[in-house]
This record gives sequence, C-alpha cells and structure tokens, in this order.
Amino acid sequence: MLHQRFEYLLAKELSDQLTVEEAAELKGLLESSSELKAEYQLLHQYWNRKETSSERDKDLFNKVLSKIESPAAPKKLIPSFLWRLTAAAAVLVLVSLAFWFYQMAWNPDQEVSTANQQRTWVLEDGTTVTLNAASNLTYPKTFDSLTREVYLVGEAFFKVAKDEKRPFIVRTHHAHLKVLGTSFNLRAYPDENKTETSLIEGAVEVSLKGEAEKTVRLQPSEKLTIYNPVAKEAVPSKQKIERSSISFFHPKDTLSVETSWLDNKLVFKDTPFEELARTLERKYGVEIEFQGKRAPALRFNAVFEKEDIGQILRALKMASNFSYQQASDKIMIYD
Repeated sequence: MLHQRFEYLLAKELSDQLTVEEAAELKGLLESSSELKAEYQLLHQYWNRKETSSERDKDLFNKVLSKIESPAAPKKLIPSFLWRLTAAAAVLVLVSLAFWFYQMAWNPDQEVSTANQQRTWVLEDGTTVTLNAASNLTYPKTFDSLTREVYLVGEAFFKVAKDEKRPFIVRTHHAHLKVLGTSFNLRAYPDENKTETSLIEGAVEVSLKGEAEKTVRLQPSEKLTIYNPVAKEAVPSKQKIERSSISFFHPKDTLSVETSWLDNKLVFKDTPFEELARTLERKYGVEIEFQGKRAPALRFNAVFEKEDIGQILRALKMASNFSYQQASDKIMIYD
C-alpha cells in the first residue's frame, strides 16, 4: 500500500497535478525510505531527460519508452492533462519493473549531496561545482564525446571548464542551461516557486523545460528568474520569466547577493520572510512554520555571517513585529 501511494503521488507530480498537501505527503514518504528516494531520483531523472550517459541505460529505458509512446490500441481523445497523468502512471509501472534490474546490473551516474553545509566538487573535465546546503548533483563518471550533462536539485555555483566541442548542460526540474565555458550561479530548490540563473562571466542559454525552442541568452551580470507553475487541479499555468541584473546589498559591494553564500554569508535584500525562512531551514537544519498570514509576507534587508539561528531570529524580531517559539529544531513564527 505504501509503494502504491508513492507511485500515485509521483505520477501526479510528474504530470504537474500535485497539490500542496500531496507534495508534503510525498516529501514525508521520501524522508522515511531510502529505497523510495532512490527510485524517485531515477524516475525523475529519466522523465525530465529521457536520456542518460550510459548506452546500456539508454537501451533499457528506450524499450520502456517505446511501450509508453507506441501503444498497440488506438487512443481515445482525452484532455492533455489526463494524458500526461496516464503517461506518468505508465512510466511508473514499466520503469518500476526494470528498477530492480537496473540497480543490480549497473549504476553509471555519480551523486554528491549536501545537508546543511557547502561542498566543492571537481568533475572529470575540470569543471568545479560548489553546492550550497540541501543540494544534490547527479553526473556521469565520464562525460561522453558530444555533451557534458549534469542534473541539479538545489543551488550550486558552476565554474565550467572550456570545451568548444562539448557544451556543458545543466538540467533542473523546470529549466535547462547550456554553456561552453563560463561561471554562473543556479538556484533550483524544489520547495521554492522560482528558478534563478545568475551569470558572472561568459554566456549561457536558458530554456524552459519542454520548450527547448524558446531560449534566453544571458550576458555577464544578468539574472533570469523563472517562476514555476503552481500546482492546480486543472491544467497548470505557463511558466513566467523575468530578466534583471544581479543585485548588490550596497552599491560599492563586489560580492553579489546571489553568490554571497559562497563566502558563508546570508544576504537578504527585500526578501519575504517565508523565502528567508526556507534558507534558514537549509542552513541550520531546522524546521520553521508560520501561524498566521501577516508574518510570511514581511520583508527584510539583512546580512548575517557568524550568527547562530537564535541570534538571527532576535535580530529579525527587532526589525519587525512578530513573535516566535523555538523547541529543539522546530521554530514557530506568529503574527
């Protein structure tokens, strides 16, 4: 029953039909089972990419995909969102059958994750990746001859080694980035409603998931924000994008707000309390909940470097009117 519920929730997530309550339930299932988490990551990677760096992996999943995309019986005309849900469910059924064999036979992808700390990793082509807290990078042990492709959940700063013959591609749940040699910051946490790409030097092309023909080319010091669709019962709304410049806390600063975490600084500029709280959760390994509607919308300008979570909350409380209670690693915020 537990695995059936997992498959149902994942099918809804893959088809962009997951409600907020169901998203919380799915998160709880993944936290309670390492096996479900591993299966979740595999299914998500394949659903988003439909390609991997291993030829044997491609052969296996191409057989699965052919069964989904080439049904024997004629299709009835059904709404697109129902088709997506049906296709996602079919993926789960067929790939689940192959999952045990896949795990036992080979696992070509490498993975590096962080909890509430940073970690720097060097890929085999010389590309340096610094992961922020609560982030995960999946990558092949050896890149193929055509592309260098990785998959990111969370936030990372990339310094990509130049290779004109092999573009470097970063895939996230909502967007894909293509570069040759550059440095940029990419923020794509699954619990946030936006994906941000901040270009420091070089050039990068960003395309929305499922809309590869629509690309935005960034120049140095530019930032692209993609506002992710909100889960609805009907067909989800289209993604909205916003182009802007990277920001600085003070005009004379040399370190941008978007990359301040690389120096172990927490910099917030006109940041909603709800978004700020998610950052604190990842940084300090705590859980923050809001009681009331006013406090989450409060906005703050602040810089923290060596403060602990208690000192940060006291400083924020002095700047605005709210109250809080802390018990171990759980914090309640009240209007």
